[in-house]
Amino acid sequence: MNSLVRPQHAGMSSVIPPLLRVKDLAVEFGSRANPIRVIDGVSFEIGAGSVVGIVGESGSGKSITSLAIMGLIPSPPGRVAAGRVEFDGINLLELPRAKLPDIRGRDIAMIFQEPMSSLNPVMTIGDQIGEAIKLHERTTREERRSRTIDLLRLVGMPDPDKRLAAYPHQFSGGMRQRVMIAMAVACNPKLLIADEPTTALDVTIQAQVLELMKKVRRELNTAILLISHDLGVVADIAERVIVMYAGRVVEDGDVRSIFRRPGHPYTRGLLRSVPRLRDDQQRLYQIPGSVPLPGTIKEGCPFVTRCPDRIEKCARQTPPLFTLGPSQRAACWVSAGDMA
Repeated sequence: MNSLVRPQHAGMSSVIPPLLRVKDLAVEFGSRANPIRVIDGVSFEIGAGSVVGIVGESGSGKSITSLAIMGLIPSPPGRVAAGRVEFDGINLLELPRAKLPDIRGRDIAMIFQEPMSSLNPVMTIGDQIGEAIKLHERTTREERRSRTIDLLRLVGMPDPDKRLAAYPHQFSGGMRQRVMIAMAVACNPKLLIADEPTTALDVTIQAQVLELMKKVRRELNTAILLISHDLGVVADIAERVIVMYAGRVVEDGDVRSIFRRPGHPYTRGLLRSVPRLRDDQQRLYQIPGSVPLPGTIKEGCPFVTRCPDRIEKCARQTPPLFTLGPSQRAACWVSAGDMA
């Protein structure tokens, strides 16, 4: 027998299970007697060390999905109504709330949209990063200081040892975002959720932050769930893309397939909205209309009122996710064609 080939025991699968598996996730707000569903049947997977992007307009449910994964849905008025969120084989939705802080920060970390509102204005940067380490690891003060300096150096902070005593208001937006990333990766998490990490940053700083996230993934083998409305940002870093609209997944697949041949009219609209340097059109394209309010969709495709390709069936029946290729699915009756 070849010594490099391990024998398979009966029932043993060679397929490596995903790090994160979200299955049929549903989130509701309002009273239980009259709930409003804002996330409806969202499912996706993230493998260890991989990068997955979630894209969509404001109001599509991207951030609520990430908060549900972290167990941070404000209750009341919100709650996870159905589904599973399995991390390393453990359903986080079934864990006692007292156990969740042990996982947050240590195994799953999150970078929020606005670093200035996420950092404590009256604590030094060194103390805030050190506190993140102290919560999950038994270390001395000197060990935390040394670790904090290393983390600031990892995220490209100049003179990291001199920055420990600085406060958030003494940093630029890009520097504050670097501090947030340093805090997030302080305990070498297996999964990093980045919610619009480049919002409100200029193009140069955006590029630096994205390169930093690539570096974190490369050096720490951290999986990343990147949430963004910017398809260009997602294309630069992600391997797979999940397109959300009105709280549902309308398309998912590998980056190359979706960008070359998008299967859903909404995805095509998002791609047409991206500015191009060589485009000679006078006005940028915009998808007509707006995302419907939660709870207003009773039947049919949620995109039907804005879709240029709609047919009669779209208004009557909600399309499932049809397989369009080896690694691409789209919830569209028209794109599915004969399969529907």
